[in-house]
Amino acid sequence: MSIKVAISIVIIVILAAGIGGFLYYKNTTSDGHMAVYVADAPMLSGVTGVYISFSAVEMHSNTSGWTNYTVPSTTINILGLKTTNASLLTNITLHSGTYTTIRLFINNVKVEVLGSNVTFTLASKFAFINHPFTVSSHSTTGIVIDFNLNQDLNLNSKIFTPSVGFVMN
Repeated sequence: MSIKVAISIVIIVILAAGIGGFLYYKNTTSDGHMAVYVADAPMLSGVTGVYISFSAVEMHSNTSGWTNYTVPSTTINILGLKTTNASLLTNITLHSGTYTTIRLFINNVKVEVLGSNVTFTLASKFAFINHPFTVSSHSTTGIVIDFNLNQDLNLNSKIFTPSVGFVMN
């Protein structure tokens, strides 16, 4: 093999590695992370536990539409959780950018009232949060989805209607 052929092969390998490295860097730098927490507002008397089972989170951006992120089967007792001690629901890796809406999917709600566990009917399968936020590359954006159990729980009819607030942290 001549020296010219060997040098040409080395140059081609270096260029291919450089292009591959650039494409890898470009694809990985567009991702950010979001930590999703849940909490509640102060609660009605007689309730000693509110166990919500979550199944998924969907994010909407004007550039990519709706994207679904499955949550490992998670049940959280949100009673007494405030924005300062909210429970981590999931960490998501998503493309950096501005998101406008979140849907937090709920499988079921069980409420412990005066020592009895009661399964509530869901008025909606998801909590809907219409609040824009930005996820930046190489950083973690934290949000707290703050349920208002005084409005959410109808103790007489045993219906749960998600009414949530949104807090960036």
